[in-house]
Amino acid sequence: MKIQQLQMLDALADTGSLQGAADQLHRTQAAVSMALKKLEEQAGFPLFDRTGYRLVLTPRGEQFLRQAREVLRQQQRLQSLTQQLQTGAEPQLRVSYDHTCSPSLLFNAMRQVQECFPATELLLSGESQLKSLRAIREGEADLALCPWLPVFRQHGDFETRLVRPFELFVVMSPRLAERFGGVPTHRSELLEMPMLMPQDQDVGINMDRMMRMPGQQRIRVNDSIAQRELLLADMGWGIIPSDLVGDALARGDLVRIEIPGFINQVHLEIHLVRSAERIAGPAANLIWRTFDG
Repeated sequence: MKIQQLQMLDALADTGSLQGAADQLHRTQAAVSMALKKLEEQAGFPLFDRTGYRLVLTPRGEQFLRQAREVLRQQQRLQSLTQQLQTGAEPQLRVSYDHTCSPSLLFNAMRQVQECFPATELLLSGESQLKSLRAIREGEADLALCPWLPVFRQHGDFETRLVRPFELFVVMSPRLAERFGGVPTHRSELLEMPMLMPQDQDVGINMDRMMRMPGQQRIRVNDSIAQRELLLADMGWGIIPSDLVGDALARGDLVRIEIPGFINQVHLEIHLVRSAERIAGPAANLIWRTFDG
């Protein structure tokens, strides 16, 4: 059995079709079909049920696939380890962070990397809508800082470290508050004011369901950075991650709206995330150990 055959089996299970597997692996459909038939012959038992329109894994095929995926993970880790042994410290360390989290949480660890591995180039990228987590899964980033829910493990083989709680603040500008007679003290007062909210938090939060607020004037934006700018421009009130507005609150450019019992259903955390399928280099491990307990 060859690694390429196992990769084709994994791609077929992932995409659901021979053509999908061929597209994912940049091979022809005929080549994938032939390789899977040969794999089945080598296994000595049917991997697929061919009675329907599509290839469907048999029960023994499902069991075979689970072990094949473990072999692929080990092979990827071996490749990663080989590269690390060849090159030593990473020439580049790709660190991604979700815009809902302050990158300053990483700065102390990044300074240590600069001191210990001066030849390692640090690439820091901000993303929206949990693209940083997808970058880890796709091998496009080595470390990611993002909001975390246990359900995210179904999207990839991740390892995580707790960094800090993820908090949401209800805020508005003092100028907007003055126009409406002061900072609201009851949720009914918010109905008079325009509301700013992300189109999709993409971290398991449904704002409409959580607040159950009637349809007052709203402005929806596609990321939290734009939401913050609108808040600072007196365009409305909003619920926003605390990391994005801490400085503005300290300067008095924004004020918190604290209404008892209004927003108390959010219990998330910010985690540092990496792939369990790849061996981390010494620079990445240094940052990882910074958040050890």
